Parts: sequence; C-alpha cells; structure tokens
Amino acid sequence: MYLDIIVELVKGIGRFFLNPILYIAIIFAILLGYRRVITERKSFNTRIRWGWTETLFLLKDGWLLALGISIVSIAIGLVVPFEYLVLFSCASIVCILTFYYYTASAVYPFAIAFGVIWYLYANDKSFDFLGWTFSGGSIDEGLYVVIPAFIGLLLLAEGILIYKYASNFASPRLEKSDRGMQATTYLVKRLWLLPIFFVIPGGLIQQYIPYWPQFTMFNSTFSIILIPVVIGFQQRTRKTLPVHFYPRIGRTIILLALIVLIGAGIAYKVTVLGYIAVCIAVCGRVLISIIYAWTERNAGYAVTPNNSGVVIAAVLPESPAQAMGLQVGECIRKVNGIEVQTEEELYEALQINAAHCRIEVLNHEGEVRLRQHVIHRHDHYKIGLLVVR
Repeated sequence: MYLDIIVELVKGIGRFFLNPILYIAIIFAILLGYRRVITERKSFNTRIRWGWTETLFLLKDGWLLALGISIVSIAIGLVVPFEYLVLFSCASIVCILTFYYYTASAVYPFAIAFGVIWYLYANDKSFDFLGWTFSGGSIDEGLYVVIPAFIGLLLLAEGILIYKYASNFASPRLEKSDRGMQATTYLVKRLWLLPIFFVIPGGLIQQYIPYWPQFTMFNSTFSIILIPVVIGFQQRTRKTLPVHFYPRIGRTIILLALIVLIGAGIAYKVTVLGYIAVCIAVCGRVLISIIYAWTERNAGYAVTPNNSGVVIAAVLPESPAQAMGLQVGECIRKVNGIEVQTEEELYEALQINAAHCRIEVLNHEGEVRLRQHVIHRHDHYKIGLLVVR
C-alpha cells in the first residue's frame, strides 16, 4: 500500500508541469517584476531588485509550506472531489488574470468553487463544462469539512508568507504629499506558488483520463494529483513602515486561519459550522484588506523629508548600506563627521573618505547610532542608499 502511494506521488510531480496555472503564474510573476522595475526607475532612476526576483521567489518561498499542507491533508484524510479542483483551477486562473491581487488570496477561488458546488446541491442541478460534469453530490461526501480545512491551511500559509517575506519586497514609490513635499509609499505585489498534493476519489478522474493510476487504502480507491495553488497578495502602506506593517497583516491572517481551522474541526460534528467557517474566511480576508488599506490611505507618511537630516527611502540588497544595517525610515544626520541635509550633501560627504564610511543615523526610536563600513573599489559611490529628495 505505502509503495503504491510513493509511486503516485512521483507520477503526480510529473503531471504538475501539465497544469496551465503553473505557466500563467510564471508569466504574471515576470510581468510583476517588469512593472516594479519601471516604477522604481521612474522614482529613483534605478531598480531596487532584479526584475526576475518575483519569478525566482515564486516557488522558493512557499515550497516547504506546500509540503506541510500536503502531508497534513493526506494524513488526516482530506479527500477532494476532482470536479471541485477543476472549478478551483478555473477560478484561480481568473483571479491571476485580473492582475488585481487584493483579490488573489487562495481563499477566494476555493470559496467560489465551494459556492458553485453548494448551489448545484441545493438546487439539485448539474452542468457540463470543458468536458467535465459538475453536480452537488460531493457535498454529501464531507466537502463541508474538507474545504474549510483546506481554506484554513492555505490562510495559515498565506499569513506566514506575508509575515516572513512581504516586507523584504516592499517597493518604494515617490509621490507628493498634501503639503507638496516628496514622500514615499511602499507597495508589495506578489504571487506565491504552492505545489500541493490532493487526494481524490479514484473513480472520478478515471472517467475522463482512464490511464490515471490509483492506489487502494482501507478498501477504497484513491488517486493523487499535484495542483499548483497560487496565493496572491497586494497591499500598500505609507503611514507605517513596511518592516512593521506587513508582519502585522501576516499575524492577523494567521489568527483568521486558526479560527477557520477550529470551525472546520467542529464541522465534523456540526455540519452548518463548515459553511459558516467558509463565510468567515472570505469575509475576514476581505475585511483585512479593506481595513488595512483604509487606515493607511487616511493618514500621513512615515518616510518624508526631515530637517534633522536625510531620510532613507530604500536600501539596495547586498550593498554597503545593507551591510551597515541601515533601515528604511532612518534619518542620516552625519556622514564622515559632516552634517548633511540634502541628497547632494550626503553623496559629497561620502567622497571625503573613499575607503571608509562612518554614518550617524537617527533610528525609528529616536536614538542616535553610529554605523561604519569599509568601501571597496567595486562598491557604488552611493553605497546602496535611496533617499527622499
């Protein structure tokens, strides 16, 4: 039995590359990087990160979480009807194609597919689409428990990804404040791809693909299929620094995930809680996006010009500034012992000592700290600093 499962896992990996979601996600990750670089060059005449960064981290950030979700779902016996996965995949493609990733959380396509299945069940209807037949019969097979559980697990993964990685990809944009001064906003627009193994009833997929392999467990026949699940995220901040703002969103989504998972667990005994858990997941995720967007839109700017010195808008990766531990929002007061008030004064002071740089900064808590670093010949004369002009 266990050997059959291992064989199915290996075969499922190969079929993963036949799913169109994979290639759509890659194409749009490339577009995300391209658009980001254009915007950054418009504001700062340079890019923060390489244009292919979004594509390279599309799978890298989330593969371990995907493995965890696969193991947990298989271990507790979450079986998903194949017709549901087809609906989910179609909804996911639509969400990706919109390029509006406030609504690209995996929660939404999962909930849309669940809503379609529930509607068919409630009205005793069915329909054919792309050669597949869809009906509401899978509700009776425990879908009201399985789907809230998957939604909760994916929300948990989304929260962890945002908590750990979102602030690293905050892209700065210069804009005019209400007072006519330059200020900086930060936008994170990302796609993460999670390759997740789903267990499906063995008889479903063979109706359409007869050669699809199966395995038997507890006198029931199942198949395993590897599906690329895409999590999209988009959120802008200006009042709160990215290093604080995005982890806060991540923690809120993790809390929502735990509530949904508790509802899914109770739904095993109380069916109606499964439907309620799905509604809580959708409404909660929408409210998180709206509330955080509203609080940032109706507020001042965290990164604006400061009379005390030059404010850091961004730090280039693998630069001397990053090695010194300089952070977005900090205010540079002195460079090589010389007080600076403008970007030009900053770069002139950097040239005084071309081999060694000493910077005095005012950190986020208002404390003065001294940073220094050896400048090598290949280092850029701006040491990787982008500032509010």
